[in-house]
Amino acid sequence: MKHVSSLLPLALFALTAGADARADIFNPPHPDLARTSVQPAPVAPNSWRGILRINCDFSHAAYDDPLVHPGRPGAAHYHNFYGFFETDARTVVADLYVELPPNQRISSCQGNQLNRSAYWVPALLAPLYDANGVRQLDAEGAPAWQVVDAVVGDNEVAHEVFYYSAAVDNRAASQAPPPGLSIIAGTASTQPGTGQAATVARWHCQSWNASDGSNPDFRAFIPECVAPDRLRFDLFFPSCWNGVDLDSPDHKSHMAYPETVGGVTRCPASHPVALPRVSYHYAFPVKPENFDPQTRSSRGWRLASDMYAVAGATPGGFSLHGDWINGWHVEAMQAVIDFCIKGGLDCHDGNLANGFRLSGTAPGVQLPLPIINEGMGPGPMIDALFGSGFESSSGHMH
Repeated sequence: MKHVSSLLPLALFALTAGADARADIFNPPHPDLARTSVQPAPVAPNSWRGILRINCDFSHAAYDDPLVHPGRPGAAHYHNFYGFFETDARTVVADLYVELPPNQRISSCQGNQLNRSAYWVPALLAPLYDANGVRQLDAEGAPAWQVVDAVVGDNEVAHEVFYYSAAVDNRAASQAPPPGLSIIAGTASTQPGTGQAATVARWHCQSWNASDGSNPDFRAFIPECVAPDRLRFDLFFPSCWNGVDLDSPDHKSHMAYPETVGGVTRCPASHPVALPRVSYHYAFPVKPENFDPQTRSSRGWRLASDMYAVAGATPGGFSLHGDWINGWHVEAMQAVIDFCIKGGLDCHDGNLANGFRLSGTAPGVQLPLPIINEGMGPGPMIDALFGSGFESSSGHMH
């Protein structure tokens, strides 16, 4: 797919919602919808206020970031991408809403064309050992790393990885996010000793059964989870919008986290529009292929974005963050708002609570990449050699 102009009016997106001009995607049903007789249950007490959970398969990996390094292939650390198959350094919002043949696969997520959103996170890396427990070296003689794959895609073993939930007490105030809304959650520059708040980014072992209520056992760094446990992280995006900007220079300032005043959780006056809270919930299996041979645990694991040495008493994971660009069909997302969130329901497996569920997941290219500079990628080397204006894929300055 060729990248289209970012100047395409966003009002057009709102009208076409994925270039699908039909007035009602439910009558007749869109090809990426399936009828269901299963009705989601109300949310449990002291749990979510209203939520949709979906699964996505892994799409592809790249040293790209269309928000932080737009138009600069190879400038970012190693990212794993989910959702929209063609997300790369040159992706603009309009790409997510190009008209396609009805049955074309374009997203790794449930919903396919109805959810072309782009989701990406830094890759999780583990030290590479040989069969005797000796640390392997790469071609340059540096310690070698391997990517730890998340448990995604397969409905038989995977949990639902992306959530859309009510983040304020007044569910009726929730509005659908505008097409093209772009957000970063978490801070990639976080260093050891300055961990992020657990309400934003956190790690835990699945066996801990950590929860916000009875067992708030979370870490700002990667804990040592022992096989056959799973390492998990939760990442929560700000959900209060200023009502004007689809993005901001830091990809955060146009958004804010809810505040609790007088026992009521609401959006601040500066960002009054309540949107569904996007959150990422990943799980990574700890197993012989990736664990530390001495402890049989996730000791020594790190994120590709960790800009510090991970060793001994300095664990990885402090830089946990993620990016999201909204590519939902507006009618599909409005159904999420009207039935799951405002209805106070716990919608699983893409069930929209209106007699329809989203279509299943699909894998993308999924080809692994060489781990360059401990996952930080060629970007720093490109900048050092040619300056930050270098266009790495075509070899010219811009």
